[in-house]
Amino acid sequence: MPDPMEPLASASVILWRPDPAGEALFEIFLLKRRGKSRFMPNCFVFPGGRVEPHDGDDPFSEKTLLCCAIRELWEEAGVILAKDPVAVTSLSDTELGEVRSGLQKGGASLDDALNRLGLAPGVGFLTPYARWITPVARKQRYDTFFYTAQMPQGQKAVSDHLETTEGIWISPLEALRQNESGEVSLAPPQVRILGELSVFKELTELDIPAVESKLEPVLPFLWTDGSTRVILLPWDPDYEKARPGDLDRLGLGCPADQATRLLHSKGRWQPLRMVA
Repeated sequence: MPDPMEPLASASVILWRPDPAGEALFEIFLLKRRGKSRFMPNCFVFPGGRVEPHDGDDPFSEKTLLCCAIRELWEEAGVILAKDPVAVTSLSDTELGEVRSGLQKGGASLDDALNRLGLAPGVGFLTPYARWITPVARKQRYDTFFYTAQMPQGQKAVSDHLETTEGIWISPLEALRQNESGEVSLAPPQVRILGELSVFKELTELDIPAVESKLEPVLPFLWTDGSTRVILLPWDPDYEKARPGDLDRLGLGCPADQATRLLHSKGRWQPLRMVA
């Protein structure tokens, strides 16, 4: 049995598509977690979840994590990253639904499910982007590897209405704006990652693998004092102190790609910047 204090291996997919309206460079698919979820209830997140035994013997091996990412995307959003994307579009909704349901129930491995449909996993469509670890203060902790992937043509991304209740396509900037206004609630990693994606100028940037240093885990520190909650990111000047230095000056509001910390305010995680 795993140590409850050790973060569990997990994978998440930043699914993107060119903005069909042309108003933004691209959109990201986000899912809203159920209000009764034990982890990040009511938050909008990227499709993903923890590694399961069927995914592989070594939960942190590249092969296992890629398998987990493809499986979770299929289970939660109904999108299959297959080696032959065109072959997926020739399958009926009934076939896809039956196999997806079996996968969600844990009765089959990803390879078994794909084999039933005459498909193979399209691991080449996943690009490593980042790695975040849940703060130590949380009871449920995950070591999550984030991958980018372009939405395959001819498929439709939808919520599974099991672990999530809603799915939306939205540009990074609009998601951040709606988080600020209270229309949506973004999980902390999503705030920072969407901020980074919001300054991309070319679609090709989404397909550039992260350099090795970028996949060094980001381990935020969660500081609480009564109802005040602040997440310090490793590049925050107060991170090593494990507490905000000036409680009367928690930071300046800033674009999310410049955030060094996040403040929980009015039910939302808001990006702040603190300069040494």
